[in-house]
Amino acid sequence: MKTVKTAFACLLFLAVLAVPLTFSMPEIGGALKAAARAGDPAAQYALARQYFKGGEGMPRDLGKAVEWLERAAGQGQPEAEFTLGVLLLGGQGVARDEARGVGLIEAAAEADVAQAQGVLAMLYGKGIGVQKDAKISLSWLRRAADNGDAPSRLNLGVLYLTGDFLARDAAEARRLFGLAADQGNFEAMVLLGEMQMTGTGGEKDRVEACKWFAIAAGQGVPKAGYLLGQVTRTMTSAQKGEAADRANRWLTGLKGR
Repeated sequence: MKTVKTAFACLLFLAVLAVPLTFSMPEIGGALKAAARAGDPAAQYALARQYFKGGEGMPRDLGKAVEWLERAAGQGQPEAEFTLGVLLLGGQGVARDEARGVGLIEAAAEADVAQAQGVLAMLYGKGIGVQKDAKISLSWLRRAADNGDAPSRLNLGVLYLTGDFLARDAAEARRLFGLAADQGNFEAMVLLGEMQMTGTGGEKDRVEACKWFAIAAGQGVPKAGYLLGQVTRTMTSAQKGEAADRANRWLTGLKGR
């Protein structure tokens, strides 16, 4: 249960950090600014993100970023609604407005923005800006996981693994951790590796476990480094080499995504 609370508690903070980095940015220039000023909501959102990020000849300007987010969200641009909603919840660059922030996030969630669905699940789970409701929280969590949100896949997997709010299903937890791990979620890599190492929810697979531990350990995850040492004690040199090859192939593939 502690893992679930930790994952949920981190979700909003991670969402705030991830919003400016999640989507690819179009090249900034006169055409984009002209389209934004002409009322194109997608261009307005892209321009807002460029102001928020800065660089490429454009100084970071949170005030202008919020201004263009407001324009795009005002036209129902879902990603702009989500981003502005998160900023309003945290009071980042704007006056904190919990009620409006939740409303914008909910609108984006209804428009199938997976990150928004995941954050909304957390809000209902913790009772932030809404009445706490585990059933609604779980419903949004499922939708977010189905739509590919990695933190939501992790959180839902933890619920299946622990049996909290759901019937325990280790195989489903392992599947969800696998999806989140392949998206680059380091906590999911560790949990998946543990299940593979012990044969929980499926067959034992020390080579795959070693692969995931190695990737996560390479990113400085302390528990992954410890588990990597544990699993390699029972592996042959050939198995270790195979695990290293798989890890390198995964990392190479990640760079190409």
